[in-house]
Amino acid sequence: MKKRRYRGLDPFKRLLNNPKNIERLYKLYYFITLWVWFAVVLGAVIFILWAIRYLDIVK
Repeated sequence: MKKRRYRGLDPFKRLLNNPKNIERLYKLYYFITLWVWFAVVLGAVIFILWAIRYLDIVK
């Protein structure tokens, strides 16, 4: 079954009409989610180190 081309004015739907663009967007989404999780983990580690050092949790 052949996929119909999108002929409307919505630029996002027009962008998703091409399989190469879909693959690029998913790769971009994947890298952005990796960076977000990296930032969350790094922030958690920094907070734990700060809490141990400045709040004297471990003596």
